[in-house]
Amino acid sequence: MPKSYDPEEKMEIVLRAIKGEKISDLVDEYDFSRNSIYLWKKEFLDRGISKLSGESATEQKAKLKEKDKQIKEMEKIIGQQKVQMEILKKSPGRTKYCR
Repeated sequence: MPKSYDPEEKMEIVLRAIKGEKISDLVDEYDFSRNSIYLWKKEFLDRGISKLSGESATEQKAKLKEKDKQIKEMEKIIGQQKVQMEILKKSPGRTKYCR
């Protein structure tokens, strides 16, 4: 059964190959086939790290949607804090240290 590599490890191998390390040296060090490195390199150049991670497009879209939801919630919280800060700036009982 072939050994599987996690996305970070694949990325490290691909970057080393792109930087000019000999494929044969990488094959010896990591004990995988030459074809694997060429496939990973092609996948990376075609689609970036997301392809190396093995996630489907649906999984990637779901993660992206969740991240967008988190960003919107954070923007909402920041907006509320800005309003609170403006109210505090205008409050009559504030001290000289609240600017």
